[in-house]
Amino acid sequence: MSQQSFVKFLLAARDDPAKRAAYELRNLSQLVFHAKNEGFEFTPEEMAEIVSQLEMGVITDKDAEPVDGNSSLWREMWGHTHLGYLLDRVVARHTDDELRALADTNGAALR
Repeated sequence: MSQQSFVKFLLAARDDPAKRAAYELRNLSQLVFHAKNEGFEFTPEEMAEIVSQLEMGVITDKDAEPVDGNSSLWREMWGHTHLGYLLDRVVARHTDDELRALADTNGAALR
């Protein structure tokens, strides 16, 4: 199981509307279980680590804001599913190269 696998999952969900729709309303346990059945093996803790790194990248690097309760990214969560927020508001703010570098930093290279 790996953080790299979760990055691959995010890329797959971002690029495949059917996959996104299949996972959009699943809770955390369901997402991890069904993703594993599709070959994406990661734990909730590995997910949290990647999400944290991606969110911090948006707040500190892209928006140049302090990480506090006033960070503009937090307001973008409201009215979205968690997966929708991740894909549309967080993953979308990173280039494929940045996402791959994150996976490389946290495991083997994405291929």
